[in-house]
Amino acid sequence: MSTHLYKGTAKKEYGKLEKGMSVEIIIRNASRPPSQREVIDAINQKYGTNTAVNGLSLSNFEIRKL
Repeated sequence: MSTHLYKGTAKKEYGKLEKGMSVEIIIRNASRPPSQREVIDAINQKYGTNTAVNGLSLSNFEIRKL
């Protein structure tokens, strides 16, 4: 079982999402980066509902493996 930690940081403003907002996402049992849904859910959990909206592209984020 492998666990990978990723950090997603917003590169630009989009609605309520501010540049620089970031989240850490743990991916278990897979070596893939986080999905769009996982990033949106993590942002909304950390910063409040509807901070990141459906349709927000992963291109708005810098995703780094830690």
